[in-house]
Amino acid sequence: MKKYLWFIPFVLVPLPFLGYPFLLSIFVLIGIYTIAAIGMDVLTTWAGQISIGNAAFFAVGAYTSAILVVNFHVPFLIAFLASGLFAMIIGIVVGLPALRVSGFYLAVVTMAFGIAVQQIIGVFQITGGYNGIRNIPVPSFWIFKASPVYQYYIVLFIVFLIFIVLSRISFSKSGLALFAMRDSEIAARAFGVNSLKYKLAAFAASAALTGLAGSLYASAIGFISPSQFDLTLSLDLLAMVIVGGTGSVMGVMIGAAFFVGLPFLLSGYNISITIIQGVALIVILLFLPKGLLQIFKITDLFKKKVI
Repeated sequence: MKKYLWFIPFVLVPLPFLGYPFLLSIFVLIGIYTIAAIGMDVLTTWAGQISIGNAAFFAVGAYTSAILVVNFHVPFLIAFLASGLFAMIIGIVVGLPALRVSGFYLAVVTMAFGIAVQQIIGVFQITGGYNGIRNIPVPSFWIFKASPVYQYYIVLFIVFLIFIVLSRISFSKSGLALFAMRDSEIAARAFGVNSLKYKLAAFAASAALTGLAGSLYASAIGFISPSQFDLTLSLDLLAMVIVGGTGSVMGVMIGAAFFVGLPFLLSGYNISITIIQGVALIVILLFLPKGLLQIFKITDLFKKKVI
């Protein structure tokens, strides 16, 4: 039970800001990007694969949910699950040929896929073309009203469920196989690990989580267009994992807060947020290789390594 206690402060976060819906909406976005960044973390930290095309799955989830809710009046919960499922199917279809390469080549393939999806979305009428889809309703269930507080707790609950599932998988046979493959694919194959199978599973899981985040994003923002799902978004998701701390939901949350919350905090000042984030990324890579989460173990930086 102790490993779940760190979620308690996040349950209390909205209470001081109940009268500030704008700030609560920022917390909602941080939670949504946390889910998307967890999808990136599963692929990079768990499977050791680099993707620069996860914005495509974010877009697939957002548009699937928006089209089902707006055009076909499908309940949000069904649209939400359909978004994750459809993104996962797309991930499998793309992953089958893409995962036969690795490293730089995989990054190029996924980048091309992300750009292609963005252009394809702008062509079809059902997606609203380059004008996008407007007036996407905020979901409400039973006695719960469509408010930022309600959205925050829904997103936090989903993050908590993902944390539980990933915690269990990490100690399972599949989790150990992924970690072994990440450390040395040749050694993993020698022990009977089907590397293509586990790479594809990680790719599908990453796509599904990112698609679910896209569904939540569409309902939270209320408007989506192809320009929101460009290459920059994919790079931001990867940077969130690096800045916050790989292999940790808490670390990914910190990274998402840094890239989503910081621009709003500094919006009133004449400061280039891009320069700040770029410099921070360089400093973190040099001095905090495990991300900002390492600050909580700052004493480790001053310990001499025996080996």
